[in-house]
Amino acid sequence: MPSMHGLRRIVPSGLLRSGRRCVNRLWQQQHHHGGFFRTIAAAQPFNIDQRDISVGILAEHYDKWERRVPITPDHVKQLITSFKHGELTNVYVQPSQRIFPETQYEAVGAKISADLCDADILLGVKQPIIDDLLPDKTYFFFSHVIKGQPENMALLQAILDKNIQLFDYEAIASDETDPSTGKIRKRRLVAFGKYAGIAGMIDTFQCLGRRLLASGFSTPFLNCSPAYVYYDLDEAKRSVKELGRHIEEDGLPMSLEPLVFAFTGNGNVTTGALEMFQLLPHKMVTLDEAIALKNTTGPHKCIYGLMVQQQDLVKRTGSEEVFDVKHYRENPSEYESTFASKVAPICNVIVNGIYWDERYPRLLTKAEMSELYRNGSKGLFVVGDISCDVNGSIEFLEKTTTIEKPFFSWNPTTNEADDEISKDGIAVMGVDILPTELSVESSKHFGESLLPLLKQLITNGHDKDADVYGNLSPELANACITQNGSLTPNFAYIKALMERPRASTTKTIHSLSKPHILLRIEGHIFDSGLINNVLDVIENQDCPFDIEECTVKRTVNGVATKSILMMRVFSDDDEKLGNVLKKITLLLDLIDSADASMQHFDNRLQSKPSSSQNRVTVLGEREQNILLLGAGKVASSFAEYLGRSKTNTITVASQYEADAMKTARYATRGKAVTCDLSQPGDQLKYLIQEADIVVSLLPAQMHPTIAEECVSMKTDLVTASYESEEMRALCSSAEEAGIAILNEMGLDPGVDHMSAMKIIDDVHERGGEITSFSSVCGGLPSPEVANHNPLLYKFSWSPMGVMKASQNAAVYRKDNQLVVIDGADLLASAEPFDAWKSLNLECIPNRDSLVYGEKYG
Repeated sequence: MPSMHGLRRIVPSGLLRSGRRCVNRLWQQQHHHGGFFRTIAAAQPFNIDQRDISVGILAEHYDKWERRVPITPDHVKQLITSFKHGELTNVYVQPSQRIFPETQYEAVGAKISADLCDADILLGVKQPIIDDLLPDKTYFFFSHVIKGQPENMALLQAILDKNIQLFDYEAIASDETDPSTGKIRKRRLVAFGKYAGIAGMIDTFQCLGRRLLASGFSTPFLNCSPAYVYYDLDEAKRSVKELGRHIEEDGLPMSLEPLVFAFTGNGNVTTGALEMFQLLPHKMVTLDEAIALKNTTGPHKCIYGLMVQQQDLVKRTGSEEVFDVKHYRENPSEYESTFASKVAPICNVIVNGIYWDERYPRLLTKAEMSELYRNGSKGLFVVGDISCDVNGSIEFLEKTTTIEKPFFSWNPTTNEADDEISKDGIAVMGVDILPTELSVESSKHFGESLLPLLKQLITNGHDKDADVYGNLSPELANACITQNGSLTPNFAYIKALMERPRASTTKTIHSLSKPHILLRIEGHIFDSGLINNVLDVIENQDCPFDIEECTVKRTVNGVATKSILMMRVFSDDDEKLGNVLKKITLLLDLIDSADASMQHFDNRLQSKPSSSQNRVTVLGEREQNILLLGAGKVASSFAEYLGRSKTNTITVASQYEADAMKTARYATRGKAVTCDLSQPGDQLKYLIQEADIVVSLLPAQMHPTIAEECVSMKTDLVTASYESEEMRALCSSAEEAGIAILNEMGLDPGVDHMSAMKIIDDVHERGGEITSFSSVCGGLPSPEVANHNPLLYKFSWSPMGVMKASQNAAVYRKDNQLVVIDGADLLASAEPFDAWKSLNLECIPNRDSLVYGEKYG
């Protein structure tokens, strides 16, 4: 991938319009895919009169439940009235399943037409069908391209090819100050507001009714319909109030404990949820009051609300200091969750509207919830996770749910999810398009925000040669992604993400033997404009770079998520690399709205040739097929961890069908295949060819054969075993095939290497010298059963492998003396390990330790 020199020096022009004829068919006949930036000879924009502008409202095809509209009939009426003396000629409405019927649009002066060729500005909610895009038009919709989402790059390419000017609602934002930290953050101006919270609370009521019914309680909650059933919010509120009347008059079942709803977060999502909750007879309580409630008896004629404060969510590890929210936001890794111990045992419903990313401790893990169940704390009936972050702050939200099937049940005892709600589990609501359930109010709120910007565009965007940055407000101009067949300067960085190869291809870029720094930046990289500034810094230092990984998550129900960017920056000039590092570090402090952090690996002074070629991989919503060879003890953990993502298919191959099926069930999308892995055959070759990556957890002696097949099929391979001479011999073949073969990626070897290098590098960075180094790793039995375990060893991997390893010869250096131990004498050479005297542990030498002396440096 080449350096991005000059990428960001594209000068935008103004609003593009096509005149009074449609050129889509002409474009489709004459256009051929060419370079990334180019003009379209078949469909040049036409000069039109300043007063000759029309607006079109697109049909929605993204989801059958999508009934929202960008502007309502009332907004169309306001728009027409505002321009009754000119500028706006017509408003066209494409027939669709929207919440407002076409007759209402006709009544205010709009024209109903499936053909929008005569419209200049086209408004939608979600992405249109690529083939339906009209060239030389201006479009507004949620494009989901500004983070380089791989699944939407074909859409962006079509927009560029068709000379479309695109404004993205997600990028229309202004700066505001976070009151808790004093930092500047971006606030979206055109969004669906609190309606995710409102709809989510209504659906949570229904979920609670069904979960209580499974436990034998008939309650008014069961009569609360899902939010989409109601025509508008007024109707929904009347229904919830009626629910409340029954609770107040009749009370809840006598034997049902007082119902405590715990709310997390303080943004629009939680505001909306509270608005519906407070329609019921309720009392807001403190944490101490909620604890005391558990000793009261029914029948209860109200429900209880607990606003969970941040100091009740986490505490600083190993410290009893007063909670400091600013310190927590800046140093989340120094904190641990207290939600499981303080809040979860006393609440019956969790309404989660909190922002979370991987830097922060989870609210509630699977292990914590399972421990609560084992201890008899089974009062949590429902989780309404409106933030809808899969495996996020609520770890057992294992998947998003749909409007058709909004709930599932997770059993803390078996760690299994089921589509049927039962008394043995926690009912979970995780719908990810909640605002569309209240399409009337969501659309009204959205259109109120969009209308002033649309009027501005019609008034000021009439000159096709106008610079949007000088002709429009910053909020609108900064949301223009494409113009004149090019990305605008604010979004030019997307080109680097578009040019990445797909997961199944490889691409040689810059040699890793060259001096470089590896950067990992996590934060609101795109929304804040941080990525533009980072690329500017690199370009100004004249450094080529490779983007290795870009992990993006989509915003769900109005809750933003952070992205991760990993890139290598190359230069033979040590000073330039130092400047890049210094200036990017400064940017992170200056751009508050990014809320970003950076890690870096400095490969300037200790550059080593690499045996594998660099690859560009962008991770997002792209589906991946991971082939897992083997279904032994460690395979289930792998399948469960990487199988959490619904975009990962884990194909488990084993010669034993029952083992393969059992392991595959740990993954959200698991597949079991019975295959003879001891001999390469057509079936194994096909599995490897179809995979994006192969992970072999087979015995080490089988890896060379598997590796040869991976080389042949040009598929990357990862193993957890020691790198043998046979595997090393395949180095040049792997390089020629353009793949990576990564060995020693387990616990030992693997994690021990990483912990060793962390310690050694830290000593070197502080000017120290390593005089002696010893690494200890092993499986320990639980203390309560240790005395009954004759080997005093925890078999976390193949018992046969353990027995064979106990007969391996060992060599190491101690006190500058070479120590060689024959395999037959290995167990007899055990020495006491005194670091934890109470555990009575022994150390046994492990293979050839000398080979790591040079590697560890």
